[in-house]
Amino acid sequence: MVRQDDFNHASQRGGAGPLDDARPLYVLPADNLAEEVLIPSFAAATSARCMVGFFSSAVLADLAPGLATFLQKPTTVLRLVVSPFLCDADRAALETGLVDPELLAERILVDGLVTQNALERHTLACFSYLLSQERIQVKVALLKDALFHPKVWLFGLPVGELAVHGSSNMTRAGLRRNFEQVTVSKSWTDPTQAYIAGKLGEQFERLWENVEEGCVTLSLPEAVKQRILREYRQERVPTEDEFRNLYRLACTVRPQEPPTAGHAEPAVSPSFAIPSWLNYTEGPFAHQGAAVDAWAAAGFRGTLEMATGSGKTLTSMIGAHRLHELHNPLLIVVAAPYLPLVDQWCEEMTPFGLKPVNLTTLQGSQQRASELQRIRRRLRSGLSTVEAVVASHDTLCTPEFQDAVRAFECRRLLIADEAHNLGRPSFTTSPPEFIEHRLALSATPVRQYDQVGTAELLKFFGDVVFRFTLEQAIGRCLVEYDYYVHPVELSETEMDQWNELTARIRQNAWRSRDGTPDDYLTKLLRDRRAVLETASGKIAELARLLAGEDLKGLRHTLVYASDKGPEQLEQVNQLLRRQGLLFHQLTAEETANRQQTRSIIKAFQEGEIQVLTAKRVLDEGVNIPQICRAYILASTTVERQWVQRRGRLLRTCSAIQKTHSVVHDFLALPPDTGQGPDTEARALLKSELVRAQEFARLARNAGRSDGPLSILDQISDAAFL
Repeated sequence: MVRQDDFNHASQRGGAGPLDDARPLYVLPADNLAEEVLIPSFAAATSARCMVGFFSSAVLADLAPGLATFLQKPTTVLRLVVSPFLCDADRAALETGLVDPELLAERILVDGLVTQNALERHTLACFSYLLSQERIQVKVALLKDALFHPKVWLFGLPVGELAVHGSSNMTRAGLRRNFEQVTVSKSWTDPTQAYIAGKLGEQFERLWENVEEGCVTLSLPEAVKQRILREYRQERVPTEDEFRNLYRLACTVRPQEPPTAGHAEPAVSPSFAIPSWLNYTEGPFAHQGAAVDAWAAAGFRGTLEMATGSGKTLTSMIGAHRLHELHNPLLIVVAAPYLPLVDQWCEEMTPFGLKPVNLTTLQGSQQRASELQRIRRRLRSGLSTVEAVVASHDTLCTPEFQDAVRAFECRRLLIADEAHNLGRPSFTTSPPEFIEHRLALSATPVRQYDQVGTAELLKFFGDVVFRFTLEQAIGRCLVEYDYYVHPVELSETEMDQWNELTARIRQNAWRSRDGTPDDYLTKLLRDRRAVLETASGKIAELARLLAGEDLKGLRHTLVYASDKGPEQLEQVNQLLRRQGLLFHQLTAEETANRQQTRSIIKAFQEGEIQVLTAKRVLDEGVNIPQICRAYILASTTVERQWVQRRGRLLRTCSAIQKTHSVVHDFLALPPDTGQGPDTEARALLKSELVRAQEFARLARNAGRSDGPLSILDQISDAAFL
């Protein structure tokens, strides 16, 4: 879920009308939850979701005044996740809703209209009709050996999300007769309420997408087909065996295949709009509006150089909306380098009313081509004015994908996230020139050591039209940070390895053409860098630092290890294990599994995992704003990595009341021989000091007597004076 500093104050956006007066706690049946909260919420909502253990269609009659208003809007849908245990009448209504919609409408309604009176008098018939028209969508959730039992209503309002949660089921008894307590959380009032509403919304989407561990969620047609639905009466509580049997049955159901050319096309176009909570013209995120203005003024082509954490995703979607207002139909193509980033883009585009297609979840080029043909038909036939797909950089570079996108008859927009990665020959030698509008996003668009690749990127996407540096972002939309330098001396053996590799690099300097080393020279340079990154003293220094921490209270901590071999990461993991810390590594191996990645990140965000250990996978794009402490055991000489890592740590997060971040950097130094550093040792020092001085420059503790600049000055003086 996307939030900008989690929420914008209601005073800046206007209130929510009568819902501003809704109390935070209702005790039923004495308090009138339906009239004071649920009915006005339905009337004002643009979206409505509910996950509930026990559901009865009879409650629709009680909510008819607001629900009828909600359903009279052309694109609104009520989504329900329910238990498989239902009364006979509701089970029959669900099954009836799957028959031919035209016959159903003719049989039970006049002109297919669902009014307040119809809901009150013919609840079951209306329920079946709404199901057939997909104005109410139902999925069935099953746990292995327990009852699916949440009780949550979620309403998307113009000012934010309203969550109603507590002990009341979606039944008439739950609203009118039972003794229940229900809490109302309004996301626009304060960060705590925003966190609660957001957390419940994320949980609903995990259930709806069937990615919640230990739970199987089936579409209604599958549940009916597999005879999952079961009769429930209050006097007959379901047994544990019934739970287990239903869960085993649900696990055998094959996932639904992606839509093909033979499937019917829904006649509802996405409602592409900028979320009301997004303030991009003033305040800490005013740079986003300025960036969009600059891109539009450049003819909707260009590169945005914006600091990590400053909201490049949101900025690009605001820009896409500006373009859509002028030119439609429009196909939006987003390309990102890694699978976690692709998934993240799909999530962050949803609040704009888009339903992006994640092409990385499809099997092979044929399925991707079929899905793109379906989208092309929707745009060509007028069923939609905007469609969005998200693909990997690798897919973007394939001739098959480019041919499919070339066939679209509408305007096209390419948004390239972490665009510097596209400076490779597979893209620059055959870029999709037919795409009319282009937007490159990067904190570091200049490819270090690759002038040719940089020039080709800027030639295709357009020059940098807007810059928002890390220095500008810190204190505005990013938190400040403290920076601590920890010198670690190489052993004599490690220094000998450095010197030997340096001599071999000099001997083979001729292998570099136009500043680009060949494979052999590249390996020598990598091996020499590995000596510094994996210096044995770094693990001992990390152990010393952890010994001074309150390990029980340690949370939201990241340890970066070298990507030049697995040994250092394994040593870090062993150290954390001995210290009794709860940790998990997050490398390319874990991120290859989408569900595992989500589970790891969720546990880390909630504090169940104290420490994440990683190599390079978190360097670009992945949004985990809870990170507030990092131990950097290894960094490359590539400046882009420093910028990305710092930005990753400085994202704001009011959910944990994050005020600043702490960065511990481990510097590899030559051993002290008592005779001062020689030429090779000075070269080693210089390679480490460049990074450390840049980190220290913007740290809030930079100028303190014990701060990083003082320590770095001492190291530099000893080496070069």
